[in-house]
Amino acid sequence: MRRTARGAGRSIRTRLLVALTLVTLLTLALSTLLSAVLDIKLFRDHMIRDLEVLAAVVGENCVSALVFDDPETAERHLATLEREYQIRSALLLDAGGRDFARWLREPADDTEPTLPSVIKGLSPSLEIIYPIAFDGHPVGRLVIDAELVELARQFRIYLPLAGLVGLLTLGAALLAALRLRQRIAEPILQLAEHSRAISAERDFSVRLPNPDAGREIGTLVEGFNAVLQGLEERESELSRQSRTLDNANDKLRDLALDLAMQEETEKARLAAELHDGPLQKLALAQIQLEAGSREQDEESPERLSAGLELLSEATMELRSLQFELSPPVLERGGISAALAWLAESTQSRWGLTMSYRLEGSAPNLDRAHKLILFQCGRELVMNMVKHARANRGDLRLTRLDRCVELRVEDDGIGFAASHAARGRHSGLDSGHGYGLQGLCERLALVDGGLAMEDLRPGARVRLWIPIERESG
Repeated sequence: MRRTARGAGRSIRTRLLVALTLVTLLTLALSTLLSAVLDIKLFRDHMIRDLEVLAAVVGENCVSALVFDDPETAERHLATLEREYQIRSALLLDAGGRDFARWLREPADDTEPTLPSVIKGLSPSLEIIYPIAFDGHPVGRLVIDAELVELARQFRIYLPLAGLVGLLTLGAALLAALRLRQRIAEPILQLAEHSRAISAERDFSVRLPNPDAGREIGTLVEGFNAVLQGLEERESELSRQSRTLDNANDKLRDLALDLAMQEETEKARLAAELHDGPLQKLALAQIQLEAGSREQDEESPERLSAGLELLSEATMELRSLQFELSPPVLERGGISAALAWLAESTQSRWGLTMSYRLEGSAPNLDRAHKLILFQCGRELVMNMVKHARANRGDLRLTRLDRCVELRVEDDGIGFAASHAARGRHSGLDSGHGYGLQGLCERLALVDGGLAMEDLRPGARVRLWIPIERESG
């Protein structure tokens, strides 16, 4: 924390100077070290080649000594290596790997220079092995053990020169940094002052003039102005999105209220249908069964039979209501089978001739998509039954490239006449359904839509939903 606070209190000029100095020192140290390592490595490789040539010459001179088994002559040849001060020993082996001749350098009194630890990684001590052959057959090997002390001497010469060059380079870098920090730091400090003022006033419409301080500073100011423009546009976009969100919240509240009203209306409709249909028949069946079981006369079997028939009819009507609310075929067979069932049940229950056609392959929609499409289609069919005065209706499901389209068509009085008769613009029974607005909003939940067409006579409504997502 103390180091952070101390660094934060420094001016941008001081930090710029420190940064330039550190970068210069680091670059200089790395370049000097790399240059030293490369130069010494090249020098080492050159010395190794010289030693290999020398080993080849001495090895060829020892061929005759190996062939004629003359170790003394071989030792005299090996002694010629004494002129090369970096060679510490030489060993001549015969074809069987046994010692044939040996030469060792006598230890010197003075201490040889050694390499620093960084340069010792270049392996100043090495071993050169030269195979000796006569008439294509191996007769021995010459092993030379050398210590490249010349590397240490070269390093000691190189180090002061590198230090002198480094000091001169550092001085030049400091002078350049002092000149550059004035040219670079002043516009940056002004930019920081302007940014604090803009942040305090929250006025993102301000634009800074381009200073005459070089291309880089000009680019920095242009970037800062671009950031201000982006912030201004973002503020405007946030305001627009906030208004859009408020409108969406209002629509959501209206939709929630509409759904609540529709739920109550649906409950009232179900209660009326239960009262007028199954409950009446259940009450009559109870009377018939009680009378038939209590009075044992000739009419008792007829009463029991009538009561059972009423029970059967009530059961069928209850099952029909269950299928109308949530047909199991929608889950088992998909949207196409559910629409086919809707056409068949409408015709059998209301006497309206209904047909269903599937054009193309049946879409495999997920549960939300097929449920919304079925409910909207059922509302349009119920509107057709109750208000269109139609004799015939048609359901057509078509799979297009990127959507599924459902057409609901009838030969009734059309939307205009229905509107005149009921005083409603929508042409749909909002008292027993969702209304046109409810259908549109429900389809919009899955990015779908609705379009109406007055055929005169008759009407056609097209519903579509996307099919980017298909279930399993």
